[in-house]
Order: sequence, then structure tokens, then C-alpha cells
Amino acid sequence: MSLILKKIPTITVDVPIQVPGDKKASTIQAEWKLRKWDDYRANVEAAQSGKKKDEEFLEDLVNISGIKGEDKKDLPFDKELVEQLMQETYIRRPLILSWYAAQEGRSQAAAKN
Repeated sequence: MSLILKKIPTITVDVPIQVPGDKKASTIQAEWKLRKWDDYRANVEAAQSGKKKDEEFLEDLVNISGIKGEDKKDLPFDKELVEQLMQETYIRRPLILSWYAAQEGRSQAAAKN
């Protein structure tokens, strides 16, 4: 099968979250804007040198799904939700790491039947 080169503006990746006290990890989905190689490398280098903070990666976040409130209803994606997630240490790192996974093309796994 041949590779078809096409523009892919966003990608959705699974974000495994280990909630403290839960035996089984939860998974949310994050949709990220994809960057070209030079821009990706510049972002990585800026992060490694301390010139780019975690919150700055969020400018590429298009959507988050798979999060429910205490009432078991899906929470809508908005700035407040993202700010709340970034304050939870056990969510913050996996969410930011999912930016890297997205840029490397690791889309979410196909749903199992």
C-alpha cells in the first residue's frame, strides 16, 4: 500500500490517567493541532531550555473528551476545564506528554469490538 501524502491538521490521542487510589487507569482523549517539523523542534527545544512552559503547549489543544463530572455527565471542553485539569498533578503531565505523542502521529487506538 502506498503512502498518500496529505495535510492532517489535527490528531486525537489517548491520554492514560492514573487517578490516585484507583486500581485501573482512566483514559481521556485529547485532540491536538499538528505542527510542521521545524516548529515542532523549536517548541521542544524551547521547553527543554525552560523558555516554554507547559501552559503554552495548550494553544495547540483543540478538544478534550472522556471527562465526566460527579453527576456522570460529560464535561464540555472549555478554558475552565483545561485550567482545572492543569492544576491536577496526576493529569497535567500525561496531558502535556500527549502533545508529544500527537506530534509523533500516535493516534488513538482503534475501538475494540
